[in-house]
Amino acid sequence: MTPIEWVAAVMADPIALLSDHAHCELKAASAIQSMIVTYPDRLALVQQLGPVAVEELQHFNRVHGVLVKRGEPLRASRPSPYADGLGKAARQGRQDLMLDRLLLAGLIEERSFERFGLLAEHCGEAELCKLYRELMLAEEHHRRLFVEIAKEYYPSAQVDKREQQLRAAEATVMRSLPCEARMHSGPAPLNALQGSSLAGTGGD
Repeated sequence: MTPIEWVAAVMADPIALLSDHAHCELKAASAIQSMIVTYPDRLALVQQLGPVAVEELQHFNRVHGVLVKRGEPLRASRPSPYADGLGKAARQGRQDLMLDRLLLAGLIEERSFERFGLLAEHCGEAELCKLYRELMLAEEHHRRLFVEIAKEYYPSAQVDKREQQLRAAEATVMRSLPCEARMHSGPAPLNALQGSSLAGTGGD
């Protein structure tokens, strides 16, 4: 779970956070398209994920529009240690990899949902709060959809067991990340919280 202090750490540079998330939306759309290309014979996957890829691009345009309105350029894309770390947890082999790709995509969406919820609650700026709430709801829908698709092709018990294994891997990755103004960065170190208006308010 994301500590509340993460919000204070990233709110110091909202433009960096918006740029980072815009690139996350592009990468999500690309990852979904890759799954469709890899598994074209999986009808439920293709039918349900096609619209999600379109929605991810719409979200990119939405976030980019906020940047443009503020007179800010989209900053350059950066490698994602979070995504790279999760990718290393995926098994090889077409059948195993499909399950892992679906569940890892779901975990990424879940973490974004959680963090947008925190931002929406604490950002204190009406325009950004509205944006964060919109994205939060979409991320939650996507997270559930990835799991539902997985259960179209695998027994529920297998999906649930593997999800817990990948969730543990995600926790390990998160602990290794530096704290930055990014959607998927590590928790704020304690010494960065001194003087923060959010420090000491709790969170787990």
